[in-house]
Amino acid sequence: IENVFSGSYVPRNIALFALAYALITLYGMAFFGKETWLRRGETFSVFFGLLGRFAPTEVRVKDLDVCLDCDGCDDDAGGRCVNCYECFASAAPDGHELNLRPPAGGLGLPEKVPPGGTAFVILVLAGVTFDGLLETPLWLEIVRLTPVTQTLGVILLPLLFLGIYLGFVELSRILGGGVGFGRLAAAYVFSLVPIAIAYQMAHYYTYLIIQGQMMISLVSDPFGWGWNLFGTADFEPRYGIVGAGFVWYSQVALIVAGHMIAVYLAHSISLRLLRDPVRAFRSQLPMLVLMVLYTITSLWILAQPIVE
Repeated sequence: IENVFSGSYVPRNIALFALAYALITLYGMAFFGKETWLRRGETFSVFFGLLGRFAPTEVRVKDLDVCLDCDGCDDDAGGRCVNCYECFASAAPDGHELNLRPPAGGLGLPEKVPPGGTAFVILVLAGVTFDGLLETPLWLEIVRLTPVTQTLGVILLPLLFLGIYLGFVELSRILGGGVGFGRLAAAYVFSLVPIAIAYQMAHYYTYLIIQGQMMISLVSDPFGWGWNLFGTADFEPRYGIVGAGFVWYSQVALIVAGHMIAVYLAHSISLRLLRDPVRAFRSQLPMLVLMVLYTITSLWILAQPIVE
């Protein structure tokens, strides 16, 4: 809606969309059950659950018997019941623990991926890329060709991403062998998430630094009624707080760091699935090529507002 609907910035429209989405969520929880809907149907819960796999913390249920009747837990999770909030709610008060883990450690864990889970992750990756692509001079030239470019982009880019990803997965299956196409596709897709997270951080952290300063004035006049509760209503953002050089090099550093984590995850996933270093190495080669292509695309998009 944000990228396609021309009235997405109008406060009234935002309120109506938020109300409609809240009603859909309440109906979904009432009809399918709260846990089932939040785990499978509520977009933001699924999305932030995906990002939460990158977190350096995890919530664990110590009593694995609680997980036996849970549809959201994976039978092949290696004796772990992690970040399942249905089990968390069912466990005894002393049956929980909060643990530290390496960043992105949750992306490499064996976990049951529901139908459509792989497509959802690809949709997230495509959405992140499309959001940045909209601001490039190349896209502005394409928009001039037809007024429906935005809508076509929202529909076709995820399909393009999915087709490319599945093609590389098939190459991995051929080179590695021993693991089915569906299982390989569901496992490898999480190795691309660190690059997407790094791109999001690189693309938007300047918005946080610059536009985030508006909170200083808004906290004194939150409703635009002329208040000055804390004496900061007239504060003006400092746009030169960071230089263009710092922004570019920090963005490159974030993207490269995300790529390195993604490569490590792909290696870890291939070893877990194939249990043979030679076959695992062959299997991950196509994914490494795909990661390089995705990283190059991300860096190109980030460079456009600066070099153009």
